[in-house]
Amino acid sequence: MSGLREMLGEVAEQAKVYDVTGRAVRVARRRRQVVRFAPVAAAMAVVAFGAVAVVGLRPDPPVGSTAAPVPVVDWLPGRLDLPVSGPDPLPAAGATGRGVLVYADTRPGAAPPVLLTENGRQYRLAEPVTSAQGFSHTRPTLSPDGRWLGEQRDGRYVVRDLTGDVRHEFADGTSPVAWSPQSRWLLLTDNFDEDAPPVRLDVRSGQRLPVPGVDRELWQAVAVLPSGEAVLSRIPSEPVRRTDVEIRLVDPASDAAPTPIRVDLRPYLRLTESVGTEMPRLSPDGRALLFDVVHVLDPSRGMPGLDHGGDLFEVDLTGGEVRRVPLPYSDRPGPPLPSPSPMAARNWWTEPLGYLPEGVLLRLRTADGRGDALQVIDPATGAVGTVTELPGRGPAVEFIWPRGS
Repeated sequence: MSGLREMLGEVAEQAKVYDVTGRAVRVARRRRQVVRFAPVAAAMAVVAFGAVAVVGLRPDPPVGSTAAPVPVVDWLPGRLDLPVSGPDPLPAAGATGRGVLVYADTRPGAAPPVLLTENGRQYRLAEPVTSAQGFSHTRPTLSPDGRWLGEQRDGRYVVRDLTGDVRHEFADGTSPVAWSPQSRWLLLTDNFDEDAPPVRLDVRSGQRLPVPGVDRELWQAVAVLPSGEAVLSRIPSEPVRRTDVEIRLVDPASDAAPTPIRVDLRPYLRLTESVGTEMPRLSPDGRALLFDVVHVLDPSRGMPGLDHGGDLFEVDLTGGEVRRVPLPYSDRPGPPLPSPSPMAARNWWTEPLGYLPEGVLLRLRTADGRGDALQVIDPATGAVGTVTELPGRGPAVEFIWPRGS
């Protein structure tokens, strides 16, 4: 039990502000209360998947060894330069131009997040609301087309059109989950009310529909399809090795029963690997989800490590194909590790940020003082290109949210 308590303490210490307000507490509570939850009684339909080859098991080639074209993202800048003085505040209303990304230092007392627009302007967003523990109630978000910005402002969560005057307001504590690929739907959750269902916002009409039948102790809303269906992922009840993913597709505008999908990933996992607990990412066409792979911290007990790194699984939601996407080796100095563990010292690791039409967007985190970078990897070829060089590592860009993330 002492080992479990120590691990839960690490969870709380490593929890990302903005993204996981109250999450560490909910995880701890869920583990204590799991004995009170009855097993799911309904017989879930299991999607039968054909056998497919495992793609890209280690060792992987180093960056630059492939002859495939290097992917590029033309709407991201080649370098993110921080202003010498604080940028002007974002006007509360009116058109400012489509957004490109938001960056922030989310520690208590730090400066507010900053928005970078397509025309190169930078704007200071409103002061984020933080708890006594330093966790922000919510985070900013940009739609995939850069038109819509969600941010905490004056005790409300405001989703506004950066090219016009339309705005949608939500209660304090509302936080974004995910955008649909075409920027029509935004899935939101209430960080203050654990019993409140997720809400699907139609930014065109302003219609808000709750996602029905969501027990937030058992299911996590993770994405919204182009059709408007919400994607729910089963939450592991215990910190054990996870070898499958269980998904439900729920239409908030229909009384139809959820569509269940279950994927067995044991054929694609080593005995020392597990499906991670990071939020899966939806492909731009809405057909596939991207899950992370982590090394198991204690194989004898099946407990996953608390770490980014490893590879990714691309799971097709329509045909059931599974493909393993290796994350790249670093092209920076320092000994690269195939799949970092929290116990290992390393000079770099990659962190998936989003799934763009050009490929999977990664943040290369470094410890060599040269600064991080945004990279994009083509899942089909493994080709990697550096898109944006970030300033030398510092708190100002500790978090970065490109549009669609």
